[in-house]
This record gives sequence, structure tokens and C-alpha cells, in this order.
Amino acid sequence: MSPTPDGSGRWSEARQEVEELLLGGERTLRRGDVAERAGVSLEQSARLWSALGFPRVPDDVEAFSESDVEALGLVDELLAQDAFDEAEALAIARTLGQSMARLAEWQANLLRRVVAERGAADDPETVTDSVRTLVPLIEKLQAYTWRRHLLVTSGRMLSSLAGEQGDVDPSATTTVVGFADVVGFTALSRQVDPDELRALLERFEGVSTDVVARHGGRIVKTLGDEVLFVCPDVAQALEIAFALHDEVPDDSERLSLRIGLAHGEVLPRYGDVYGPTVNIASRLTSHARPGTTLLDDGMTEAVRAADLNVEVRTVPPLHVRGYRHLKPHVVRRSG
Repeated sequence: MSPTPDGSGRWSEARQEVEELLLGGERTLRRGDVAERAGVSLEQSARLWSALGFPRVPDDVEAFSESDVEALGLVDELLAQDAFDEAEALAIARTLGQSMARLAEWQANLLRRVVAERGAADDPETVTDSVRTLVPLIEKLQAYTWRRHLLVTSGRMLSSLAGEQGDVDPSATTTVVGFADVVGFTALSRQVDPDELRALLERFEGVSTDVVARHGGRIVKTLGDEVLFVCPDVAQALEIAFALHDEVPDDSERLSLRIGLAHGEVLPRYGDVYGPTVNIASRLTSHARPGTTLLDDGMTEAVRAADLNVEVRTVPPLHVRGYRHLKPHVVRRSG
């Protein structure tokens, strides 16, 4: 009978098992082996690896598996379709890498909490079992969610393409950009313990996600105590702002918001949005009073043109970086 491994040995075995589970096999290949098998140059494989956000691996270390060969081959196949060049492929890799790294960090912490709640944080076998059980479920849910979001965005893309006329730039989009920011978050973070702060952030993000989706918008990203969202419909964008003010504050009223909305063209890029409209919405948010929503001129004109049942009042101009005479307008529900 072989001797029972000590604690260090058991954790080493668990780490090896998790690695093989996630990689789909053992690490038996060097960097050069992967590039040769995939039919790409070492330099190209190194650029892709770096763009994905992974640390550089020495050439003589067996750090790769068959799944790495398959992934590199998929990139080469995409490039062969002439849909985009290597620079575009690297930009896509950077975006995927950043998004997946954030997801992986959250999911690893989730697994850690699950194991701790089971009272088995010191048991390698329980940790391994949790990974084996939960990772495939999370993976399937990610694929499903991605396809459903792709269904929505592809529908908008097809509608846009069908309605294009003249020399409209398909890379530009006219939309409402909104920022919602938690008032006094820095001071709040000093007053509550980490668990309570986490609960408040989860409430803010959870309610914001629900409200924005419910009214036909999309959350572009969350920035700690702030969310950036877009909405193609002016009336729905206002409903998002009103609903956020109504629903995010908790019973203790510690989650007061300030919101800025700007209407105009943005440049969509890898799920994010850029341009003056985004900058203006951000500046408006920074200067809004707690519990209020500020609009820029473009949004105000769109609201008045839509003849919506709201009250819009002009307030003194703002002198902010990049915009010396930014004209804000406060919007409220009528009555």
C-alpha cells in the first residue's frame, strides 16, 4: 500500500487535477510545439498570448496542452476568412482576455465562498469536487448568456443595416448615454464593514442591471460605484433614470444616485462606447445633485421633440474640463 500523502502532497494533487480539468488534459507542450502544431509563427503566438493577458512563459517550459493548439488554430482560421487582419484579431483578444479575466476572478472567489460555506476549505478533495461540479455549469450558462445577448445585438445590427441610407457611417450610432453614480461612496466605504459594503454594491449593480434591461437599455460596464449604460430610445432612457432613483436606494437611504444623460453619436468598439457624448454624460453626472438627473442640450432637444410628459428646467452652465460652457438641464416627472 502506498503511503498516505501529507497535506502538501494532497494539495499538489488537487492542483494538478484542477489544471487538467480546466485545460482538458496535461501540460505536455512547449511554446514552440504549440506554434508549430497550429501552423503560426512563434512571434504571432507570443503576441496573441500577451493580448489575452497571460504571462510570458519560457520557451523550454511545458506549460501548454492540446486545447492551446486548438485555440491558436481557431485564431489562424479566423484570419484566413479575411474578415479582419492581425491587428483586429489582437484587439479582439485583448477585449476577450480582459472580460474573461474579470469573470474568472469573480468565479474563483465564488468557488472559494462555496467551499468555505461547506466547511471544507482545508479539504483538497472537496475543493476539487466543487470545481468539477460547478465549472461545467458556469461554462454552459456563459455560452447560453452570450448567445442570447448576441441574438439581441444582432437584431439591432440587422435593423440598422436594413435602414441605412446614403453615406451613413455604420460604425457610428446615435443613442442616449447614461452614467449613474452612487453619491458619497468613498465616505460610505469608510463607515461600513466589507460585508455590508459588498451587499450595498451588489444591490446597486443588481437593481441597475434589472432596471436598464427592463427598459430596453444595455449596461456597457460597471466602474465600482458607477454604471455606464446606453439606450436607443429617449423615453426609455428617461424611464431608466427615474426607475434607478426610485429603486436603488435601500431602506436606510444610503444609496442615493446622481445621473447624467447625453444624446448623440457614439463610436461602439468591442462592447464599449466612445466619443464626446460619453464624455458629456460623465461630466453631467459628476455635477448632478443627489437624487437628480441632468441632461445635455442634445438630450433636452430630443425629449422636447418627443413631447414627453416631463418637466425640464435649465440650470447655470458648467465649466468643466474639455467643455467650458456645458449647458445642463434638470429633468423631473411632471407633477
